[in-house]
Amino acid sequence: MDKQRANSFMLKMVGDVATTMAASLVLLGSRLQLFEAMAGAGPLQPEALAQRAGIAPRYAEEWLAAMAGAGYVDYDPATGAFELPDEHAQFLADRTSEYWLAGLFGGLPSMAGAIAQLELAFRSGAGVGFAEYGAELPEALAAMNRAVYNNRLVRSWLPAVPGVVDRMSAGGRAIDIGCGVGVVPIALASAFPGATVAGLEPDAKSMALARAAGQAAAVDVQWHEAGVEALPTDPGWDFISTFDVVHDLPDPAGALARIRAALAPQGTYLMVEPKVSDALHENFGNPFARMLYGISCLHCVPQSLALGGPGLGACWGERRARALAEQAGFGRFERLDIRSPAMAFYALGA
Repeated sequence: MDKQRANSFMLKMVGDVATTMAASLVLLGSRLQLFEAMAGAGPLQPEALAQRAGIAPRYAEEWLAAMAGAGYVDYDPATGAFELPDEHAQFLADRTSEYWLAGLFGGLPSMAGAIAQLELAFRSGAGVGFAEYGAELPEALAAMNRAVYNNRLVRSWLPAVPGVVDRMSAGGRAIDIGCGVGVVPIALASAFPGATVAGLEPDAKSMALARAAGQAAAVDVQWHEAGVEALPTDPGWDFISTFDVVHDLPDPAGALARIRAALAPQGTYLMVEPKVSDALHENFGNPFARMLYGISCLHCVPQSLALGGPGLGACWGERRARALAEQAGFGRFERLDIRSPAMAFYALGA
């Protein structure tokens, strides 16, 4: 027995519990807009934060202590004041910024709340259906990526996909499969008002939110509450996209074959999937990869198995993606040179 190693592991376990507790408090602070109240305000006493944010002073005091201990805010023992530094605020306080990461915490209650179902699923080999994660999950998943999609999809990602901007500007046809609450179709319709834009999504709750969001944005999107098997193939689509979707499907190979058949001549399919190494051990030092493995085990694999799917998991990697594309009949598979710490972008064509 290596006592030093045992002690180090004990401290790691306690640290993991502390991190989990801190994550819950980050989510709570985000919901109460406490980070917004602190951003740019300089050093604050707990009473001042309570007044600015409209919360009880005792809770402000305890929340600030926890956030300071977790490294989210700074604390000055000489004055007893707390401050949210600008370097942290950019990730916590501006929900429209592409750097806003507080949305990553939104799915924690839904995933933790499914532990009882997951325990049964682990024993039986069955799955946990999407709806079993609760009504809050569709919006929570969208919050993880909405800001970065809205800031980067049209401005920097699409220009990196050969020919897509020209075809969409000329009135092309685009559909986002597994569109969730509609973030991608709404962004496309806003940027290309002369194009035909559609969103395909099987979850009723997500589709209701997507329709409402499209109405609020005053854009023309054709919404289809259906799975990829219902993807219209005639006339063909100039641009088809899936964002973090393929690994969740009940029949990934069949889905890619359907997408291949639905592309117009010279059309492009953009597959966006988690960015991980094909070698498991190479992901251990990557915080994004470690987060993705957690989401995959808690959500992606169980909900795929619930549909009778293979449970590819979020971290299935480029090698298997290429093999699946080749099996589906795609002649072109190009990894695009788009910078992202968590997402890999693949352009597929005939």
